[in-house]
Amino acid sequence: MAREHTYAVTLIKPGSGIPSVEVGAYTYTGDWLPEVGETIAIRPTGAPEGAAADLQGYVTKVNPVADAPISVVEVEGQGPGGDVVVEPGGHAETY
Repeated sequence: MAREHTYAVTLIKPGSGIPSVEVGAYTYTGDWLPEVGETIAIRPTGAPEGAAADLQGYVTKVNPVADAPISVVEVEGQGPGGDVVVEPGGHAETY
């Protein structure tokens, strides 16, 4: 039986200008560290399970020896086919 661990998370919130970076303000609980490319549920540090709404984060970096080993970008939603949608401040550009 695997034992769950709680890891500190660095959350990057895209914005219309400079993104907001929150180091260690969120946590992830799981059997082991996630892999880059996964979408994970994170919660504010110190919030008991179920007390605060979980945010979804797209894992961009994992460094097991760092104080905050997981870095994620906040996910705004998911598009067709499970594609992750990250839109800075409600602004979308067409290429």
